Amino acid sequence: RERGPGLAPLLQALGEPRPPPQLGPLLCNLSQLPEGRRGLLDRSRCSVQRLLPFTQYADSAVHRRGIVGALRNCCFEYGERPGPSPAAAPSCRALPRPAAPAAGGCCPRPGRRAG
Repeated sequence: RERGPGLAPLLQALGEPRPPPQLGPLLCNLSQLPEGRRGLLDRSRCSVQRLLPFTQYADSAVHRRGIVGALRNCCFEYGERPGPSPAAAPSCRALPRPAAPAAGGCCPRPGRRAG
């Protein structure tokens, strides 16, 4: 159960033109807790889709490493697969077409090797 404002203000700060550099490490630390991972993987928040662009963030290596760490930590949450549900808002569908296979969007045919 969340106490206080929760993840919402932190995820809103990702939308700023220059997010605070320590936001990445903070999210990484929060994602070490089961509650933090569940919050980041909550489909209604579209958190993973918001975090993905920051894996390429050139303005701050500290921020980028923290975001990558948070996403890595979310890999250890067992249960439902993260990603947009059929009822998710269209804004949640943020993965470009080339990233869809890596996210489980489509599967290669058996017998065909990736080129």
